Amino acid sequence: MKIPLEIEKIRDPNGTSHFKAIISFQDAIAHTSQSQKLIQIQNEYTKLVDDYQRLLKEIRGNRKFMADSKLQWKLADEIYSFIKWIENDGYIFANVSEALSRDVGMSKSQLNYLIKFRIYYPSIDKLSEEINWSKYRELMDFPDEKSRKECEKLIKIGKIKSDTEIREFKRKLKTSRIS
Repeated sequence: MKIPLEIEKIRDPNGTSHFKAIISFQDAIAHTSQSQKLIQIQNEYTKLVDDYQRLLKEIRGNRKFMADSKLQWKLADEIYSFIKWIENDGYIFANVSEALSRDVGMSKSQLNYLIKFRIYYPSIDKLSEEINWSKYRELMDFPDEKSRKECEKLIKIGKIKSDTEIREFKRKLKTSRIS
């Protein structure tokens, strides 16, 4: 069984902020050797937050980068890898959306899209040059892989060109399933 872990932002009396990895009192008593691991997680999280903020600033600072699905994938991969690293050590990152949203400065929705993106496309080689980030975001909302792949194929061959056309394709799939 994995131990729930949360990352909290602590502000010292002098105004300095830092991160603290915490587990429940009950888990701390049951697993007394956790303190070194929690310090390691805190330090890694602090380093990664700095890296994520820098990468996000680069992405947001250039419209070309905003649309770059490979740059978005790299950010997603770093976040996903950190979450998996924590899970492999016997923890579950209980407040991942809240903590990263708060500390990196991205919405929970954006963060969840990035994680989903990394899960759906486990290798950067699976990404297509014809599909920008906004189209991949639309693809993340498909209810199943088959429909998503079908739409992706239509984008690649030029039959679907815009986010609006992707949404229309989703609506048609939804109404055909209801009928």
